[in-house]
Amino acid sequence: MQFSTTTLITLLASVAAAAPVSTIAATWTVTGFKRTCNAADTVCKVEFGLNGTGCSYEVKAASLASQASVNGVTCGPYQVTSGWSGQFGPGNGFTTWSVADWSKRLIAFPSYADRDIPNGKVVSPDRSFAVQAL
Repeated sequence: MQFSTTTLITLLASVAAAAPVSTIAATWTVTGFKRTCNAADTVCKVEFGLNGTGCSYEVKAASLASQASVNGVTCGPYQVTSGWSGQFGPGNGFTTWSVADWSKRLIAFPSYADRDIPNGKVVSPDRSFAVQAL
């Protein structure tokens, strides 16, 4: 009997250890995402909503503002940064944002391919992204 009790406890412990850790919110939804850049691509305005909080900021660069990194943008409780990558070759660039709610110790990484955010057009449908605990 002792062997089967020990085996059962070990089995239950291994199942519990393998269970994923739950975060407070499974996903955050980015609404109305839009990036509008001037013809010279020296200024881009980024606009979106996140869980009822609006966010709007400008990116300025000598060239390729649509590919410029951004740091330190605050939108309500969220701290926003972004970085662009062209690692998959011409026409396959994408931008990944980190959106952190430091007070709740949560973060999400929304990402959009350049082809998914045509200049001045709102992304449709809205997109949800997984949230992770910090």
